[in-house]
Amino acid sequence: MQIFVAYVWKAVKDMPKVTCTLPESISALLPEYLRYHLPGRGTLDFGPMNLTQVTCLSGAWLGGAATFFLALLTAETSESLGAGVVAAFVMAGIPAHLMRSVAGMFENEAVAMACFCATFWLWCRSLRTPSSWPWAALAGLAYVTAVAAWGGYIFANNLIGLHAAVLVALGKYNWGVYRAYSLWYITGTVGATFVPVVGYTPLRSLEQMPSLCVFVGFQVLELCDFYRSRQKNGMTARRFFLFRVLLFLTIGAVAVAACWMLLQLGYFQPLSSRIRGLFLKHRKTGNPLVDSVAEHSAASEAAYEHYLGTPRFFAVAGLALCWHQDTPAKIFPVLFAAVAYHFSLKMNRLILICGPIVSILAGYPIGIVADWCIEQFIRFFCGPRKPALRQPTPDRSGGMGSIIRTFWRVTAPAFYTQELQSLVTFKDSFSVRFWFLDRPIRVVVAIGILSFMTKELTGPMNDFITICDRQARGMGEPGLVYEARLQNGQTLIIDDELKGYEWFKKNTPKDARVMSWWDYGYQITGIGRRTSLADGNTWNHEHIATLGRILSAPEKKAHNIMRHLADYALVKVGRDETDLQISTHFARIGNSVFPDICGPQDPTCTKYGMDYHGTPSQMMAKSFVYKAVKHGGREGVRLDPKLFEEVHTTPRRTFRIYKILNVSTESKEWVADSKNKVCDAPGSWYCVGQYPPALHKLISKRKNFAQLEDFNKKDQEKSDYTKYLESRQTDEI
Repeated sequence: MQIFVAYVWKAVKDMPKVTCTLPESISALLPEYLRYHLPGRGTLDFGPMNLTQVTCLSGAWLGGAATFFLALLTAETSESLGAGVVAAFVMAGIPAHLMRSVAGMFENEAVAMACFCATFWLWCRSLRTPSSWPWAALAGLAYVTAVAAWGGYIFANNLIGLHAAVLVALGKYNWGVYRAYSLWYITGTVGATFVPVVGYTPLRSLEQMPSLCVFVGFQVLELCDFYRSRQKNGMTARRFFLFRVLLFLTIGAVAVAACWMLLQLGYFQPLSSRIRGLFLKHRKTGNPLVDSVAEHSAASEAAYEHYLGTPRFFAVAGLALCWHQDTPAKIFPVLFAAVAYHFSLKMNRLILICGPIVSILAGYPIGIVADWCIEQFIRFFCGPRKPALRQPTPDRSGGMGSIIRTFWRVTAPAFYTQELQSLVTFKDSFSVRFWFLDRPIRVVVAIGILSFMTKELTGPMNDFITICDRQARGMGEPGLVYEARLQNGQTLIIDDELKGYEWFKKNTPKDARVMSWWDYGYQITGIGRRTSLADGNTWNHEHIATLGRILSAPEKKAHNIMRHLADYALVKVGRDETDLQISTHFARIGNSVFPDICGPQDPTCTKYGMDYHGTPSQMMAKSFVYKAVKHGGREGVRLDPKLFEEVHTTPRRTFRIYKILNVSTESKEWVADSKNKVCDAPGSWYCVGQYPPALHKLISKRKNFAQLEDFNKKDQEKSDYTKYLESRQTDEI
C-alpha cells in the first residue's frame, strides 16, 4: 500500500489545476435527483494533491478499480453485460468490500482486492476459447502484484489451481486450458519469488503445493497427448486411458517418494497457524497469539448480515444460473463461493473475500433476467440475433470427457425426455413460423417481468443503499478521533487517543522507547514518532510472548526487565479498562514461551483472571498491568514510585503513561549500537536487533514456540498450550 501511494503521489503532486463543468444545456435535461448525485454536483476540480490527500483517497480509488475488474469478471463468467453492471453496483457499496476499501482506510487488502479481481478476470478471460490463452500472462502479472500486497494471495493461488483441476474433472481440458494454466503458473510463481518476504516459498510451502501439483499434473497430461500424437497408428480411447492411468501412477509414486525424502530433510515449510485454523474443527490454531485476535474467530450470522446484507440472498439464487453458459469459466463463481464461504465460517476476517463473490452472484438473477427482457424488445424490432460463432473444440477421447459423454448418452433419456424435446422443437418452430405472434408475446412477458422486478426490488435496493452509505461513513471516519453527542444535544470531539500518542512526540526525547502491547505499536511510531517494542507487523512470536510476560508479571519483576528495553510504558484504560480485559491473553501467550508463568498444569493460565464480581486473582492483582490500569483508582492499588512515575493520563483516562525509573543506560547504548544489529546480508536494510546482555539469562529460559503444524521440527518440544489443544483435537476425533 505504501509503495502504491508513493508512486501515485509522485504522479499527481505536480498536476496542473483543471476544472470541468457539465454544460448547463445538458444539466437542465437531467432530473433534480440525478443532478444532486452527480460528482461535485456537475463540477469536477483536478489539481495537485499532497501526500495526506492521496493516502486518504487511495482506499476509494482501489475500491473503484476492484469494482471495475469485478464487473468484467462477472460479464465474462455469466456472458451477461447486465449481470456485470448489477454486480458492480453491489460491489461498490457492499460493506464486506468497504471494510478495507473506503476513503480513509489504509490497508494492504485494498490493493490485494483490486489485484484479486483483476487476476480472476484475466484468468477467466484466458479460457474463453482455446486461442485466448495468452491472456494468462497478464493474469500472472496481476497475481504477482497481489503477492506483493497481501499474504492472502494463497487464496487466489489455490482457487485458480482448483478451477483448473475441476475443468479436467469435467472433461473440459484442452490445449488452450493447458497453455493458460501453465503460463499463469510460471509467470506468477517466477514473479512471486522476487518479492523479498516470499522468495522460494511457492515451491516449499505446503499451502501452495496444490497449485504446484495441478501444474505438474497438466504437464503429465500434455506429455500423454504428445506421446499419443507421435504414434503412427494412433491409440484407441481404451488404450490411451489405461496408458495415462499407468503413467500417472508411476509418476505419482516417484513424486511421493521424493516428497517424503524432502520432508525428512525439512525442505517443506509447515502450514501457518492461520491457514491451519481454517480446517480445525474446534476453531483453535494452537497458537495463543493468533487465537487472541478477534478477527480470527469464527464468523456469526450477525456478521454475515452486517457485511453482506440482502445481496447474499440474491447470490444463492445466482448459483442456479451458473450452468447454462458456454465458457469454461462458468464454474469459477461456484468454486469461489464454496471456498470463500468455508473460509469465512472459520475466520471472521475472511468475510472480506465473500464481498466479491456475493456481488458477482447477486448480479446473475437480476442482470441475466434483465438482459433477456431487453433482448425481447430488440428482437421485436430487428428480429432474432444470429448466434455468435465459436471456435469449435474437438472432443478428446480416453479421458473424463469420454466418460461424461458416455454417461450422458445413457442417462439423457431419463432427463431430456421425448416430450421435452418435442416441446423445445415446437417452441423453436413457432418463433419462426408465427413470428408475428411470438415477438409481441415475448415483449408482453418482458414488460411484466420488468414491472415486477421494479416493484419488488425498489424497496430492498433503497434499503441497501441506505445501509451501505451509513456503514461507509462509519468505516471512513478516523479511528482515533470520533464525534459524541451529549444528552443536551451538545457535540463533542473525542480525541483522547490521538492526544495520548501525540504526547510522546511533544514531551519525550527522540530516542525514547515505549513499552506497550503490540496493538498500539503503529500509532506510537506513526503519531508519537517514538520507537515501539512491537506492532502489528511483528512476526516474532517469542518476542510478543516476552512482552506478555512483562505486562502480566509482578511489578518488581516487570521493572527488572523493562528497564533494559524501554523508557516509558503505556497502558490503555478507558471505560472498559481495555488492557486489563485482554491481559489474560498476555499471560497465556507469555506462558507458551515461558512455561514458568502459569506452569505446565495450567496451559490456558486460568489462575490469571478476574471473577464475575470484578475481583482479580492473586496473580493478576500483583501484575504490572493491573496496577498500572488501577493506579490510584482503587484503594491500596498503586505502582511503586521508586520504579514507575506517572507522567501523563489523558483527560478521559483512555491512556496512562508511566516513566520507567532507573533505566539501564548501558543496555540502551548497547541496543542502539549498530554493531549489535544482525543483518540478513552485508549492507542489507533488514537488520534485526538483539536483546541486551543483561537479559540473556531471561531469554535463555524461552522455549521457541512450536505450533501444531511444525512437524519438521521433530526435536523441538511443543508448548503446554499446544499440547492441550492437541489432546482436545484428539478427543474430538
